[in-house]
Amino acid sequence: KTFTQERELLSVYTKILMAKPANAAMLQLIVGFLVGAVFVSIFSGSGSNYSQSAYGLSGLLSPTFGHYDELFLGDQNTFDPPQRKPGYVYRSTTYQSLYDKTWTEGGYPAQSCWGCRFAVDVTTKLQFHTMLDAGTGNGALTRLMRQHGKNAYGIELSRAVLEKECPDLLSKNYVEPGILTNLPFEDNSFDLVMSSDVLEHIHPEEVDQVVKELVRVSRRHLFLSISLKGHTKATADKDDEAHRHTMLRPREWWHNIFRKHGAVVNEEMLWAMQEKDFSYVGDKLGDCRWEGKQDDGGLYEVCNVDNKWLVGKREQENLRRDRCITNANKELEPWFFSFRKIR
Repeated sequence: KTFTQERELLSVYTKILMAKPANAAMLQLIVGFLVGAVFVSIFSGSGSNYSQSAYGLSGLLSPTFGHYDELFLGDQNTFDPPQRKPGYVYRSTTYQSLYDKTWTEGGYPAQSCWGCRFAVDVTTKLQFHTMLDAGTGNGALTRLMRQHGKNAYGIELSRAVLEKECPDLLSKNYVEPGILTNLPFEDNSFDLVMSSDVLEHIHPEEVDQVVKELVRVSRRHLFLSISLKGHTKATADKDDEAHRHTMLRPREWWHNIFRKHGAVVNEEMLWAMQEKDFSYVGDKLGDCRWEGKQDDGGLYEVCNVDNKWLVGKREQENLRRDRCITNANKELEPWFFSFRKIR
């Protein structure tokens, strides 16, 4: 698709060149640049679905690693709090008590931080200063981002975990209780909205409103990890914890939902962050399951593979001995999703 679009652009510029010989020198430079972009797209490698578009024409027209993203960002020096949405009223959900219990009674390890494992990579690959952690849990990612000089804030369903594990952040209003269907901030409040393995926990009837809200408060970037696996069901000790992944859908389904609400895939960032491994085939795949919903995005296969990886902050030494992979595209968890808000 990328090659076809670039070939059409080449055709257009060639016709212009033929029609206006007086501008030939300048237009020859343009055509030469476009030809180079096409060849880079073609030969950038076939191992990733993202490689051609990531190194194609759109990426090459960018001054750095982005489509002039800095033009959409806010003040890069402010530590003022984000403006509140007029008329905001705090609400909770019917399942808050489940996550209060999960966070405070051992369902999640104390001071665990799923997003901390890849947060520093995000700070080096995206330009941003103001940031929202949507589903901040114990506030660890919000705290880490502030340590890196970002004007970071977090919102979390479980008031109990905020009171127990990050009362200092709570007292400074860096984190607050709330729900993703009803964010308390004005439109375009944050350069970046992050969310780390949260959206698989929402309910199907909430999806549109959650995505709409995340896009609404972002100025430009959205970067998320969304779990695509249901394998926690087999290992959870308690039945209520075994069914926490209530929203399992394939990658393209999530891409379409964000596109519907005004955000398009940041393919360069996705290419840079998402790990793939095509060596996992045959008997290297175990405990394969079909996830998703046939009449809503279709089914997709998720398998376990022997692939040790660190989860959370390095110093926690939380080494897991196996890992899940979506078999069709060989993407290893965590499954990353990256978007740009379009105006």
